Amino acid sequence: MLKSSSLYIFSLLFLFSCSSPEIERTIPGEFLSGGDGKVENAFTNWISLEDALDKAENTDKKILIDVYTDWCGYCKQMERETYTQDGVQSAIDEYFYAVKINAESSDKVLYNGRQISMQEFAMNLGVTGFPTTVFLTDDGEPLGFQPGFQDSETFERLLVFVGTDAFEQNISFDEFRLD
Repeated sequence: MLKSSSLYIFSLLFLFSCSSPEIERTIPGEFLSGGDGKVENAFTNWISLEDALDKAENTDKKILIDVYTDWCGYCKQMERETYTQDGVQSAIDEYFYAVKINAESSDKVLYNGRQISMQEFAMNLGVTGFPTTVFLTDDGEPLGFQPGFQDSETFERLLVFVGTDAFEQNISFDEFRLD
């Protein structure tokens, strides 16, 4: 059942990622935030992968992993425009433990009993572009991923879709609506 559900969500997320949403041009965050580079209303509940795996074991929450690089413009745009929105933050807090992984970092993480670099971890998950949002089950098993920048409205819907297991109820993402 888990494998078929995982296959369904991977297929769904892949199809969703193939659509080409229009992305508006925006003013860089350093200009909007007074020049100090700080993002107003930034999401701050990021924890380590190890902590997320430990906490998720005892709850029904899944793990959300934001895979990014320091040079990625869309990663920074998502940090400024998507993760700052109250609906996105509420959905993450309700359904997920949130982790940031720098796909070019040699910093080590512990996953499945192995110490590996963040870079190796991202590659093992199949991440090839940035940003990519990866979803893990509460057991730490890969559930699916969504590559690319997501606007806050779409991302909030995706978080609730995955967080509530709506994908297991034969509801397509296109049909899924927030109440």
